[in-house]
Formats: sequence, C-alpha cells, structure tokens
Amino acid sequence: MINLKIRTEYSFRKAYGRLADIIKNTKQDSLGIADFGTWGWVKFKAECEKNNIKPIFGLEFAVVLNAEEKTKQPTNYMTMIAKNLKGIKNIYELSTYSQNFFYYEARVDYEKLLDYCDDNVILLSGDNPQVSFFKDYKNFYLEASPKSPAWLRRINDVSKKYNIPIVACSDNYYPRPEDKGVYQIVVGDRNRVSRTTIQHIATEWELKAAMPMIPDSAYKLSDELAKQIEVFDLPKATNVKYKSERSLLDICKDNAKKKNVNLDDEVYAERLDRELKLIKEKDFEDYFFVISDMVIQAKKDMLVGPARGSSAGSLVCYLLDITDVDPIKHDLMFERFIDVNRLDLPDIDIDFPDVKRESVIQKLRDTYGDDCVAHIGTVSRLKPKSALTEVSKSLKIPLWEVEDLKKSIVERSSGDARASFCIRDTFETLDIGKSMVEKYPGLRASEAIENHSRHSGKHAAGIIVLNNPVKNYCSVNKDGVAQIEKDDAERLNILKIDALGLRTLSIIEDCLQEVGKPKDFLLTIDLEDEKTFKIFNDEKFAGVFQFEGYALQSLCKQMGVHKFLDIAYITTLARPGPLHSGGTTEFIKRRTGEEEITHLHPTTKKWTEDSYGVIIFQEQVMQIARNVGKLSWEDTSSLRKAMSKSLGEEFFNRYWELFKEGAQDQGIEEKEAKNIWEHMCTFGSWAFNKSHAVSYAMISYWCGYLKAHHPKEFAVACLRNAKDDEQIIKLLRELVIEGFEYTPFDKDKSQLTWSVQDGKIVG
Repeated sequence: MINLKIRTEYSFRKAYGRLADIIKNTKQDSLGIADFGTWGWVKFKAECEKNNIKPIFGLEFAVVLNAEEKTKQPTNYMTMIAKNLKGIKNIYELSTYSQNFFYYEARVDYEKLLDYCDDNVILLSGDNPQVSFFKDYKNFYLEASPKSPAWLRRINDVSKKYNIPIVACSDNYYPRPEDKGVYQIVVGDRNRVSRTTIQHIATEWELKAAMPMIPDSAYKLSDELAKQIEVFDLPKATNVKYKSERSLLDICKDNAKKKNVNLDDEVYAERLDRELKLIKEKDFEDYFFVISDMVIQAKKDMLVGPARGSSAGSLVCYLLDITDVDPIKHDLMFERFIDVNRLDLPDIDIDFPDVKRESVIQKLRDTYGDDCVAHIGTVSRLKPKSALTEVSKSLKIPLWEVEDLKKSIVERSSGDARASFCIRDTFETLDIGKSMVEKYPGLRASEAIENHSRHSGKHAAGIIVLNNPVKNYCSVNKDGVAQIEKDDAERLNILKIDALGLRTLSIIEDCLQEVGKPKDFLLTIDLEDEKTFKIFNDEKFAGVFQFEGYALQSLCKQMGVHKFLDIAYITTLARPGPLHSGGTTEFIKRRTGEEEITHLHPTTKKWTEDSYGVIIFQEQVMQIARNVGKLSWEDTSSLRKAMSKSLGEEFFNRYWELFKEGAQDQGIEEKEAKNIWEHMCTFGSWAFNKSHAVSYAMISYWCGYLKAHHPKEFAVACLRNAKDDEQIIKLLRELVIEGFEYTPFDKDKSQLTWSVQDGKIVG
C-alpha cells in the first residue's frame, strides 16, 4: 500500500515529523505528502530524489459550505493530489484562492473546489463525504482511515450506494507511535487531536487490523492511483525579461563619464570586460536591468543605500547606479559576488529608507503586475533554547530551573554535522545537562523537537519578481506572501530581491532636507575628512550608524579612526567571530605598535598587508585559497559559501589536502602551509565580507560627516526618527553629554516634531 497523503512538519502546529526523517524511513517506492499549504514541496522533491522515491504532491483543504461567510461552519478536510504538472497548477491556484477566505485557517467551499477538479487531480473525500457535489467526478474517492468504526461503516454504505471506490489512507499527525508525546508538545493543547485509534503513519497490516470492514481493494487502489501519477519536476521560472534598447555596455560607458570613471584605464577596462562577459555568459543581463531600473526609479524619490553585501564588489553594479561604491578604489573582489561556477542569480541586496520601502515594492507591482510580485515566506524553527522552554512548560517544570541549562547549551555553527543535536550533546557531555535530565527525564523530548518547524512568516526583506503570476510556482497567502522559502525559490529559478528598510537612511534623508542639500550630496563629499574622523575619536557616537553599541565604541577608543577604511575595520573586528578567535586583539596590538607586524608567509603578504598581516575579510581567505593553495574557483567558492554561513572548521578541513598540495607546488613546506591553513580556519572561518564592511562603513561615515558639519540638524533628524520614547530619552542624554542643549517645549517655537529654531533644538 502506498501512503498517498502524509502530514509533515509543514502542517504548522497541526502535525509533527521532520520531512527528511519521514522520507528517509520510507520503505516504499512512492510517497505522497498533503500538508496545509505547499511550503515543503521543493524540499520534498529533493529528498525523494536522494532516496529514489517517487514524490506525490497533495494538499489538504479545509472545505465548508460557504467560505465567504466568516462564521464557524462544519469543516471537512479534503485532499487534492496532482497527477501531473497541470494538476500542480490547479493546486497552487486553489490554495492561493483559499487564502482569501481565512477564518482561523484558509478555506474553500465545495463548489469552488469542484471548479478545480478535472483529469489532472485526484480528490479524496475527507471525514465527511459530500457526495452530492462530487458523485459525477470520476477522480473522486472515499478516504478510509482509522478514525472510528461508525465512520468506517458509513464509508462502506456510501460506497455501495453511489458506487464510489474506497482508498485506504493513513491519517497521521506524527510518524511513529512513540512520537505521540512530542507531537502534543509541538502542536500545543489547543491544536492536538486526541483519539484512541491510530494517529501515526500506519503500515498496511496496521490499517487492516484497525479497519477490518474495509475491503482489500481499498489497499490495492492506493497502488493503482500512485501509478497514475506522473513523475515530473516542479514548475521552474524563466528569467525576468526586461526591454531595453541599449546594452549594459552602452549604459556603463555613459555612466562612467558621469561618475568620472576612466574606462581607458587598464584596470577599469579589464574589470568591466571580465564582469560583462561573465554576466552575458550566465544570461544574467535582464536581472541587472531589472535591479538597475528599480534603484534608479527609487533614487528619484528617496536616498538609497550606497550598497550592501557582495554587490559592492561589482564595477557593473557601480556603473549601472545599483551601488555607489567604486570597487576598484576600495579594492573589492568581484568573485565574491559572482563566480564562474555559480548557476543561481547573484544576491543584490539594497537598503531603502524604512518609511519608504513599501513604495519601492509597490513600484515593482506597478511595473510587473500585482500577481507577479510577492514577499518571500519564512519557516521559523525551534532553536535549542525555545525547544527546552516548550518542553519545560509542558512538563510544568519551573522556568527558573532550566535557565542555567539554557545558558549552557552547546552551540554550533549551522553547517556543523551536529548542528541539530546541540540539546542531545548538552545532555550527554555537560554536568548540568546530565543532572537535569536525571531529575526530569521528560526533558529528553526537547531533543526530538530541536530544529523542528514552528510556524510560517514573512521574510524581512525578500521580494520575488516574475514574468508570470507567482501562483504558477507556489501558493500565495492573502498578505501577498509566497509559501516558499528563499533557498527553495532559488531552486525554482525565481528572481529574488532583498529590499531592506533602514532607519538610518530616513535620518540622513531628513537631515539633508533640513540643511537644504540634494539626496546625492553625500556621494560628492571627501571620504578622508578630518572633522568627520574627530567625531569618532571624540567618542560622539549618538545617532551614528553601527556605533551605538558597546563593542564598536570600545574598539574605536582602542584604535581610533584615522582613515575611512578604519571604520570598515572596526565594524568587521567587532563581530563575535574575530572577537572570540583572537583576531581582533592581534589586529589592534599590531595597529597600535604594541606588537610587531608579521605575515603568515611571504606569499600571503600581498593579501593581508593592509590589515597588518591578520586575516579579517572573506576576500582575503579567497585570495589565499586561490593563489597560495591553488584551489579551483569551484572549491574557493565553496569555502566562500562556508564563510557566509559560518560553517566553521569542520567544513574547512575538507579542503586541507587540496590546499596542501597547491602550496607544496609553490615550494611551501607542509608545516608552513598548515600554519596558513589554521589561520584561515580560525580567523578566516569567521571572516566578514569586505564589500559589505566598506558599504556600511560609508553609511557610518555619512552620519559622522553630517554630525560634524550640521550637528543640530543631524540631532533633530535622529530625534524625529526615534522608534519610541525610550530611544528619545537615550538620545537626549547622549546629546547633553556631547554638549547640546534642548528645550522640550516652547509655546511660541515648537512645531509638530523636533526642529532647529534660532540655532536651538526645540521639542
């Protein structure tokens, strides 16, 4: 018997069971899932392929008599299964439609459901067969699952009366019998289903024992239906097409003149040629047109961030006005952005003023169509501390008793082989873990729910843009959120844009308006302004982007700011990785002359000279891996991805042998190569992206510049954009310490918000 409909962790707060574990333990050649949404479909397909299992895609619908009527109605949970690609489209469309009638859950009525019933889908009856609606639909089957004897007798009667076939199905809420307790914790008291019959994924003999009145043909029918279902790939998007009469090269040449970039310079010419060739080779041109158009349109109405992430390493992005950071001037690496092995579209992340971000998204909708643009969805998972909290609440263990245990949990980077076993390792290796699990054995349940899905949400920044409606590739909820995660969207070739809202840009824009400067004024200022550096060195950090936290302030006091790049260094060195690995301490000692500047090896000096011989940027690791260890670009790219995801030393060591061989070919002894490698794995494994560091350092510098040259106007802009009263009070205290005076209220001068009146700050 083939299980045609299995609930997994993607039936949020309704079922328990990790998708990968369910598939791994499947002992049949076909398997169907039917969750409340299409969230796990891309991962389900990938896992099935790994395990040589034929995937069957289904979705469970909450069906009522009148979905438009927002009242509590008898609900029948029916399952629609796709027989082919057209069936997938039916399910996506109906699921998207059902989101418009949300009453505690997405739902649809019987008549609308019938509109999507054709030769491309199979329909299972659910608990309450509404035969009057579906008796003439040939792909309608009565679903027999072990709910109650009375219900099964009714199924038999209906089958005989209307000559509708019965198909045997599991009606699971967790995978194995022993998972019942964990299931109850995951879904909570309100959502748990309690019955005396089978609730796990049942085998054929278990179902026959539980449903003796159901004929054998019901079990054979599940196999027959599985055979009717085609093997197919999920629909994949084509690249978004952009109509442009000019080529990327033409636009880059025109903008180079405006930006005073000399393309006759050999360095710039070679870089532009290399980038454009790779972009054309990978068919990414339309993507760059789309992003450039979006940013240029936005710049007409608002201040856009100079850059974010690795896109600052692209000269093409700079010349297309996507970024405002010259990668040649700041020695940024294009291969951190796009490499020769990359098949998926590169990430171009962009910051907009937080109060204007939605208008950018609306412009995308206006350009490409409402139904072709959506927010990316997210799946929240139970982290170790959350898992312990859930279980301790269920067992009624006082929370104060588990606080010390939560603080002691073993921590691992996301790419570690045991990243999902932090709680288990805490119980087995730490004294506090051993004693707590001895006192409360039930805490072991937290091992089973660590990293299990919890609920869905909306990505903070991710937007997807398509030529066709989003519902062709996944279902979309009523808030315009696609039921697909970022990585899954990339697998379907869906164009993703990270459009982030940054409050600091709203502050800077506000300040520029106050002093009568245009939005692009800050692109013309000197980046080596002594008056601006004095703001940092005098510790006037109030309102300065990134420098309002203790870590950056402390580092700034220790090393000072004497050039623009120092700001990028400080923001990089203040991250937990460099702080904990010792890289920060070593850098500062060398910077301040307390320790002699040394290099790992003469061959690495070229890449670490600016940072006093210390590896602090990902790009430095990439250059050393490529030029010293002679790793291929493919392996170098894998290392880069490992750094981005903080995969740690375990992942890095996979490439040690390759690095050693490449170094030895250049006459570097194994001992010396090992020393270089170990520094790459300690400092390098936590290294930061230099392109991002420089981009965000520029925003910090802008704040410092405005504070140095227009102090009162900058202070007022900060106060106007403070997110709450507590932040206003904090800002005022810092401003007073820095020598500013303010009047909370003046009956003659006060305006609707903070302002500068006669040279004074007025509330």
